Amino acid sequence: MTFLSMSPLLIGILLGGTAVVVTVLYWLKPPPRRMVVPSKLLWDRLLKEKRRSTLLDRLRWWMSLIIALGIGLSVAAAMGRPEFAWTGGEIPRMTIVIDNSATMAARTPDGFTRWEHAVGLARGLLEQGSVDGEFLILDTSGQAPSTDPGDRRSARAALDNLTVSLGASSQFPGFIETDGPLYFISDGVLVRHAPAQAEVVSVYDPADNVGITAFEVGSVPSVPLEYQAFLEITNASLGSKQVSVRLTGAGEGGLRETVTLEAGETRGRTVDLSGFDRGPVRATVTTDGDVFAADDVAFSFLPVRSRTRIALVSPGGVFLQSALADEPRLRVATLSPQTFDPDVRADLYIFDRWAPEEPPPGPALLFLPPNVPWLAPTVAVLSYPSVSGWDASHPLMRFVSLEDLRIERAVRLGARPGEAGTADVDVVIGTTELPLLIATEAPRKVIRAAFALEDSNFPLQPAFPIFLSNVLSWMMDEQSAVPRSPGRIEVTLADAEVTDLEGAEVETSQVSGRTVFVAADPGLYTVTAGTRRMRVAVGISDRDRTAINASIFSPEDRATAPPEALRLAGEAGNELWVVLLTVATLLVIAEWFTYHRRWTV
Repeated sequence: MTFLSMSPLLIGILLGGTAVVVTVLYWLKPPPRRMVVPSKLLWDRLLKEKRRSTLLDRLRWWMSLIIALGIGLSVAAAMGRPEFAWTGGEIPRMTIVIDNSATMAARTPDGFTRWEHAVGLARGLLEQGSVDGEFLILDTSGQAPSTDPGDRRSARAALDNLTVSLGASSQFPGFIETDGPLYFISDGVLVRHAPAQAEVVSVYDPADNVGITAFEVGSVPSVPLEYQAFLEITNASLGSKQVSVRLTGAGEGGLRETVTLEAGETRGRTVDLSGFDRGPVRATVTTDGDVFAADDVAFSFLPVRSRTRIALVSPGGVFLQSALADEPRLRVATLSPQTFDPDVRADLYIFDRWAPEEPPPGPALLFLPPNVPWLAPTVAVLSYPSVSGWDASHPLMRFVSLEDLRIERAVRLGARPGEAGTADVDVVIGTTELPLLIATEAPRKVIRAAFALEDSNFPLQPAFPIFLSNVLSWMMDEQSAVPRSPGRIEVTLADAEVTDLEGAEVETSQVSGRTVFVAADPGLYTVTAGTRRMRVAVGISDRDRTAINASIFSPEDRATAPPEALRLAGEAGNELWVVLLTVATLLVIAEWFTYHRRWTV
């Protein structure tokens, strides 16, 4: 006999403990009651008759004890879900690979998901194996550990721990070679290839689905502080669908419309966000009969929309003043070095070929500053330095290309703690040997260019206004949301706190100086570490995941019922806990009947 929900040691302790408790309770007797009677003549006769019936009383006591033990042991054994050798199939070794890619979350016409059908079929397959056989459960998203085969109880536990993975890449896993059958349960959409020896079981059923396949909020290249959203929706249904599209955020405006999409049609459009205030932006699509909810919503974030105060300190120059003067959302105060007051308050300080002796009270952008105590010193002047590259992944370089950047004169920066050449500094333009533009966030955000705008063609580049927009977003911690797929998410901020859209804190862990958290469903998350902040938009905006009908199977391939061999194995493999509980119920009835008939005590 084997037990599916408990180890042999635990079930032994449970059965033994039940027997001991029941027996001890039967040995315990309440103390006799003391009564005062006027005469003992009648009581002497009764006590003599009691002594003559001692053997019968003992038999009645043992019968009651045996029935009580039967009830207790039947219930205890049922809790362990026992199985006898004759209740299993004949297959000694079995490997089951179950597809848990995103499209397995689609609902079927009976109201259950493809995943629920797959798990049910896997359980039926396990019943086909012998009780003392070896079983291995694997999945296509890497959730199940690739361990050696175990017993049926461990296989069922591994199956219970699996879930649909919306964001992870999916593929047929490597597995241990086995001389037993190999089954692959899938809908045939995202995982299309399986070994030739695998017996494929289909759970595909065609269904309706319309989803968001692209969503992004970004600035307008010609007007960097104007923002728009790009939204793309796809009809993955087998027929045309009428779709309700909504785009909402803080403030007035947005998009509310109904469109008709033909089967397989994809439609994209841009939406002006000038009516929105700073904050989260949410896109949703709804249609009748949609069976896959995960791609019906997408999130992003609209950066700062309020007026930004800028203190521009320059000995004279037209490039920065011209680039900033035409933007109505900026309030620029232009000062000369002689008129600069350290107490002036601004959201951003820009110093052109000058810098104060003490650091400003806020973030600063500096072009070719002189040597001051709070900045790394310059050690050399270079003519026509080579622009060998830039960090395209840095937020300052978002949508910025510097292929034609030319610099006539620059300085070489020396190294000092917290400045160029240390781990706290990002080299945005140039190399670590010759940094031309660096950025640091500790103890404050500072961007320093090793050249003046007048000594380069940078302000003449089409990317210069975009660069200034990126500077404002980065300095004000108002960057657009970083897109990620659901699942395990890793961000570059260390020891950060993560909150969801409702402000609830999300559990995190630290790995190699990075913060890791798990987002199982689409949403917008805020990651905060000290003064640094970033937002992560989690969603599955992907055409492959939306295309739930792009299966290699036909509807006729769907395993609506287990194969004949599975049906027979299932009939033989009914678990015994129901029988044991039935026996316990019958014994309770028998105890009640015999007690009232005075057959037991």
